[in-house]
Amino acid sequence: MSPRHILISLLPLLIGIGVWLKDGARVAFWLTSVEEKKEIPIVDGMPELGTQTQIIWKEQFVSGVESPLLGLFISCSILAFFLIRKQRMTG
Repeated sequence: MSPRHILISLLPLLIGIGVWLKDGARVAFWLTSVEEKKEIPIVDGMPELGTQTQIIWKEQFVSGVESPLLGLFISCSILAFFLIRKQRMTG
């Protein structure tokens, strides 16, 4: 097996790990929206009378543990393809 084939096989895994690390390496599932909590006063201009929490949902993709797992699956599939192709050529 040539180093080029190994590098091509590892590329999806490295991309999946990179995306996962960029989004915070969460050991959870993918998210398609993120909540943002904001404290607002009950009476405008008078926060001493109390505040309430407003939750604002933003459309945003956050990758989870599926990203490196998907990369691993694709990398293993490509590696298996190269191994089977090499075996058929030599045998």
